[in-house]
Amino acid sequence: MLLALVCAAQGVLAQPPAVEARTIESVRGCELRYRVHRPAAPKAAPVVLIGHGFMRDGAYMQGWAEAFTDAGLTAVTLDFCASSVGDGKHADNGADLVAVRRALLQDEAIYVGVSAGGLAALIAASNDPAGTRGLLLLDPTNAGGQARRAAGRVHAPVAALVAKSQVCNAWRNIDPALQTLREVTIVAIDRASHCDFEWPSDQFCRVACLATTSDDEQARAQSRIREIAVGFVSAVADAAPSALAGWKASIGSLLH
Repeated sequence: MLLALVCAAQGVLAQPPAVEARTIESVRGCELRYRVHRPAAPKAAPVVLIGHGFMRDGAYMQGWAEAFTDAGLTAVTLDFCASSVGDGKHADNGADLVAVRRALLQDEAIYVGVSAGGLAALIAASNDPAGTRGLLLLDPTNAGGQARRAAGRVHAPVAALVAKSQVCNAWRNIDPALQTLREVTIVAIDRASHCDFEWPSDQFCRVACLATTSDDEQARAQSRIREIAVGFVSAVADAAPSALAGWKASIGSLLH
């Protein structure tokens, strides 16, 4: 006990990230719940806004938030108001992401999204060009041609990490839109399931998405996804052109 007190007094014991629960009114009129994850030693950098997938919530993005706070960035997970069967309004979710950035009084954001949350993040970036530092898409999906319309209005650097074509990423129906992005790096993750892009995921996802990879393959895919994704966000937050170039140069070694 005495040693712990001494270490704490000397700053040896790391402080856990602070998490603050907040709400704002969604563009749909419902209560939009979100959580602000602050690192112990924050950097002067954009906030990272993280969108979850269809029929999920922010709990499935918790690991991403913790990884970004470990990198010194403030991260936000939220529970979309329009992410259920019959109510998947991706444009509204994108508008809510931008509304959260503004509610936090942040000048810039790095938008991140998994699956349908990727489409929402893409729409957010397209509607918020002045406030978008970067865009990270994690096995994103398209719906009704919305991605193609949004892609033409995105000017920030984009990283799109994708699994093989499968049912839960809508057979990679977003691919044509990704190709039209101005500054995009598309990284295919070998042997990855759609579920590997959540953090954490669960057995329900693996069954629903017909994931057949072994535990070892799953672990390798997740490690690659996470290292490449966090590296991109850190490089974009750094703002130095050399940081992004260094991240791009590192991708090959991270895939082997």
